[in-house]
Amino acid sequence: MDRATAEATNWEPLRLGISWSSVEDDLGTALPEDYKKLAETFGKGEFSEFLHVFTVDGTRQFDLARIWKKYLGGAPEDGPDPLFKPYQMYRPGRHGLIPWAFGEMECNYFWLASAKENPMRWPIVTQGDPYPWRQVSMSTSEFVYRVLTDPEFEPFSIARLFPEPDFYPMD
Repeated sequence: MDRATAEATNWEPLRLGISWSSVEDDLGTALPEDYKKLAETFGKGEFSEFLHVFTVDGTRQFDLARIWKKYLGGAPEDGPDPLFKPYQMYRPGRHGLIPWAFGEMECNYFWLASAKENPMRWPIVTQGDPYPWRQVSMSTSEFVYRVLTDPEFEPFSIARLFPEPDFYPMD
């Protein structure tokens, strides 16, 4: 699906060699393979001036592990997090949210991660303005592709606002 997203955005894949081991060590879990391919295809940037996917970022601005730790720092040790109720932030060996992207207009995208489950089976959990928490069962790359290209993928799609999806790299 990352190839389909690259074609839809007229993007020449970067094929970055990202070392995921330190991120996965920090998280205490592997990450979905399709997400890693998406990040390696595009690098750091934004899709259609809307969607920012976190990655391994030397500037730390869009660094997945740093952002997760920031969320985790204010989260309660057990039980639902008041900011993310009915969910809680993922802690190694447990079940909870790992942020992987954000969108303009106050949209947040997470995996509902579980140390006991294959990361490719983690559902995507979203929350944004104007919709409440939603859970979607699909891969990260399929979700990104549909947000960008499928006008029927409501309430997530931006295809009507940006009928020609694109990607802007960020340094």
